[in-house]
Amino acid sequence: MTLTHQLLIYRWATLLLALLGLGAAGCASDKNLVAHAFNNVAARDNAYFLAREKLHAAEGKLYGSRVNDYNQTLPLFPTLDSTSVRANRAELNDIIKKASMPIQHRAGSDWTDDAYILVGWSRFYQMQFDDAALTFKYVNSTSKDANAKHEALIGLMRTFVAQGEMESAKAVSDLLDKETGLPQDARQLFLTRADYYIRTGEPAKAIPQLEKAIPLIELKNERSRTRYVLAQLYQDASENKKAYEQIAQILKRNPPYELDFQSKLMLAQVSELSPQDRIKLDKNFAGLLKDLKNKDYRDKIYYEMARLNYREQNYPAALKLLRQSIAATTTNRLQKSYTYLLAGRIYYENLQKYRLAAAYYDSTVQTLAPDARTYATIKERSDILKEFAKQYTVIETQDSLQALARLSGDDLTQRLNQYADAEIIAKQKDAARLAVIQKTQERAAEIASRTTSSSSSLGSSLPGGAPAPDLMAFDPTASGTGARWYFDNPATLGTARADFLRKYGDRQLQDNWRTNRQSSSSPNAPTNGGAPVAVTGNDNTRVNGGTGPDSAATAAVANPDAEKQTLVAQYRKDLPLTPQMLQASDKQVEAALYELGGIYKEQLKERDKGIETYAKQVARYERGEHAPDAYYLLYLHYKDKPDAAKMAQYAAALQREFPTSLYAKLIADPLYREHQLALHNAVASRVDSAFTYYKNQEFRKATAVLARTDKQYPKSDLSDRVAYLQTLLIIRTQPPLTARTSVEKFYKDFPDSPLVPQAQALAQAYQRRETGEIAGALASTEKPVISIFRPGEIDNRMRIVYREDESPAKAIKPAAAPPAAPEPNKAVPVPNAPLKTPAPTSAALPAPLVGKATVAETAPAKNQPANSAPAPTTLPPTPAPAAPAPASTTGPAPAVPTAPATAYTTQLSGAHAVVLVFAKATPAAADLTTQLGTYNNRFFRASNLQIAAQPLGTDQDLVVVRALPGAKVAQSYATKLRGPQSPLARLRGAGYQAVVISLENLTLLQATGDLTGYLSFYQRVYK
Repeated sequence: MTLTHQLLIYRWATLLLALLGLGAAGCASDKNLVAHAFNNVAARDNAYFLAREKLHAAEGKLYGSRVNDYNQTLPLFPTLDSTSVRANRAELNDIIKKASMPIQHRAGSDWTDDAYILVGWSRFYQMQFDDAALTFKYVNSTSKDANAKHEALIGLMRTFVAQGEMESAKAVSDLLDKETGLPQDARQLFLTRADYYIRTGEPAKAIPQLEKAIPLIELKNERSRTRYVLAQLYQDASENKKAYEQIAQILKRNPPYELDFQSKLMLAQVSELSPQDRIKLDKNFAGLLKDLKNKDYRDKIYYEMARLNYREQNYPAALKLLRQSIAATTTNRLQKSYTYLLAGRIYYENLQKYRLAAAYYDSTVQTLAPDARTYATIKERSDILKEFAKQYTVIETQDSLQALARLSGDDLTQRLNQYADAEIIAKQKDAARLAVIQKTQERAAEIASRTTSSSSSLGSSLPGGAPAPDLMAFDPTASGTGARWYFDNPATLGTARADFLRKYGDRQLQDNWRTNRQSSSSPNAPTNGGAPVAVTGNDNTRVNGGTGPDSAATAAVANPDAEKQTLVAQYRKDLPLTPQMLQASDKQVEAALYELGGIYKEQLKERDKGIETYAKQVARYERGEHAPDAYYLLYLHYKDKPDAAKMAQYAAALQREFPTSLYAKLIADPLYREHQLALHNAVASRVDSAFTYYKNQEFRKATAVLARTDKQYPKSDLSDRVAYLQTLLIIRTQPPLTARTSVEKFYKDFPDSPLVPQAQALAQAYQRRETGEIAGALASTEKPVISIFRPGEIDNRMRIVYREDESPAKAIKPAAAPPAAPEPNKAVPVPNAPLKTPAPTSAALPAPLVGKATVAETAPAKNQPANSAPAPTTLPPTPAPAAPAPASTTGPAPAVPTAPATAYTTQLSGAHAVVLVFAKATPAAADLTTQLGTYNNRFFRASNLQIAAQPLGTDQDLVVVRALPGAKVAQSYATKLRGPQSPLARLRGAGYQAVVISLENLTLLQATGDLTGYLSFYQRVYK
């Protein structure tokens, strides 16, 4: 080798080492090709590789733990829940940890987006769907690898499907339609789309997706399982031939045992029902039943055999097989629910045995898992059928009773005797069957006890000549010591207890228990003086058998006709033998037919059966309670059909039988409701105007408005309110006799009005006045203060309270002499009243009046609730006495009434609220705030009113409506609140007060609770 050649080799080696050094030095910066290649290798073959393999293992575990309910469409993907998350949380967190290493330390490598995808799937399998979606979106928006973006979009679509965001999932699917990717991505996309269509109830669209996905599935067992799902979809689409082909493909490829077994069962549901196929299927079922490996699946085999008979419309055979399936159920509780469901469908849809159908549907609900996909639908059908069976039973029972009641006396007696004989025989058979079962059980227990006793007493020799183990021996060093010890052996203890009870009876644990005279808790002891069974004997050998607890049964056997006569009398008692009982029975049948028609039509969605039931109802009961509704429903049905003849028939019947009913008016005028609403609004506006005049004591104007309203709209749904307001005007303007006549006329003319109780209370007040219990009105020269009493509110006018020893008639007569001063330290007690002002001595002054008027400011009225807040009333000025009143010697002078302590301010232009005051004794309706909110939203939407309920002290509750701009607007709103469209119109006499208050004064009122002071301020400022 020449020197030049050696120098060249040395030079190239030096250059190579320099390049490697430079590459190693630049790996961290990834600024050259060598560093990038090194980062790719380090990222892919270390943490990323381990994370990917661990994710595959976790997915395999999740796919293997899928719960396969072969009665429903199998899930394509694992079902995620808290259990699956808890079982795989550690592995998934480790995957996230390992996949994060390339992201953090090899950020410039080509495997960063793949590592993010692993993190996204780990989040997905932990049900952290929001984080998973963010991760997949990040990869799709930042990655330069088209395949990585495709995988991220597929993961995003599965995340949206798992969250139920179907619109977003559909958008991602449409986006992927425009892309071309790898086969594994295409497989996942087709399966995800199929899952999407199955979840959205579009199985026909899922079929082509599965047809595309199956050839791309590499694992044989997973491919066979997906074929089974496709066969189920074909079967649901009534394409049995294609389903049969898929099942045949599965069976050719030697699937797992469970899938093979279910595929063979499915052949019966998709095969043609030819005689040759039937023979083949019978052999298949027989072979499956004989196979010992299918012992736990026999309930499913019988169920599929029943489904085959159901397809052939052989319902008795199907029900027999279903009963065998229920009896053969061991551990598969879910299968039993489907068996009950099929039996319920047969009884309801095919045999019309509704009580049995309701029972089977109820059993289905009891055994079906609440989280099952069809649970809600089945539960709803079960509840409907319960009510259906109830009404159907009423019709059957009452029709049977009426048929028996129509029989002649001898025929009826003969029929009832036959029923009684049949019931007695059935009871005897049941008793005999139970006795046989009990005797068999006792014999088995006796044989078992004898076997145990003989084995324990005689012993046995073990192989090799070893003696039998002694059950009484206790060896603490032996394994399983507890099972060999006598008192830990339940069989030995049971045998010993049975022997003790047979010899001594059930004795208490106490001293001298062997004594024969010892009383026993045995059922035989009380009958025989506490003696045990061994002394008295059993059953027929009992010493005092005639007086035992079975003596009544013995007497019944001795007189067999007694039970029969009792049953006949019970049957006869339920028969509708009188006109009143027959009418009540007809009423039950008519109501049941009406309810049955509604269940058919509205709940079971069987419109034709519902119309047929309504037709039967009106045919049997033309003028029944529910006949108008049934006639109108029949009219509407045949109007929509259309069937002019039947429509006219039922319209004529309705107008003939119920000419004043709402339905007859609707037939005569289809716009009747609209016309009535317009009439209601017109009358309501006029009543509101009249009420405003009445409130302001402009009685002539109010009377004129009501007269014009009554003349223009003589008939409306507010006629009773017009008449009641007219009655109130008569009370305020006419003599008492005329007013009383008007009150009595009102509740006679409108007996169904909600205002009748108030009118009757007014009538009773007039009656009490005539008997002297209530005095007439006191004359006054002062203009009365405007009353704030309104119909439906608390009457807060001034009351004059009298003591029990005073007469109202005497109070209005002038006193002949000043009243005598009361004796020292003695005062006349007045319930619930403060001290009164002593009467002046002037003879010209009505003595009792001044003192009583002072009391009235705080004393509640006789008919007023005790907790209602009395409104302050301005009293007429007291005339000056002729002579000074003598000094009182009985106590301190009464205090002069002072102004309210709370300094309320006048702010008419500021923001106001309307406050409704309710006493605790008569609270507002629970939903009043909701009703007011609806009312405000309808009529005062622009005002954006707020409603709040809060207490005021211990006696009142407030309902505050705020905020209204100014006092006038607030007063207008308060007036409209008393109109017929307001929810306050429906309080029907519940006491309340409505006041207008500024927001500043409302704050003071809430802080002080001084309602009386504010009412005085309210009268002075706002009235």
